Amino acid sequence: MGSVFVIQGILIYIYAFDHNPPHIHVRSGDGEFTITLQSREVEGKARTRTIQIVNQFIDEHLQELEEIWEKAQRGEKIEKIKR
Repeated sequence: MGSVFVIQGILIYIYAFDHNPPHIHVRSGDGEFTITLQSREVEGKARTRTIQIVNQFIDEHLQELEEIWEKAQRGEKIEKIKR
């Protein structure tokens, strides 16, 4: 596992061979949660502002995140998203 991106102290991860639906894991100083890439369902706890920042990140990087998800499911090396 490696962080895909770090933004404003928020760590975003994708795990290899993780369960569907495609989602990201998020860690910040105010909590941990997962959020699905398509429906944006949140499991866990964090401040509303953190969730908004992550949603904006997904909006800007959805295609890249989906590609990284597919690579992770095949066990390939995950690269950080360059911004």
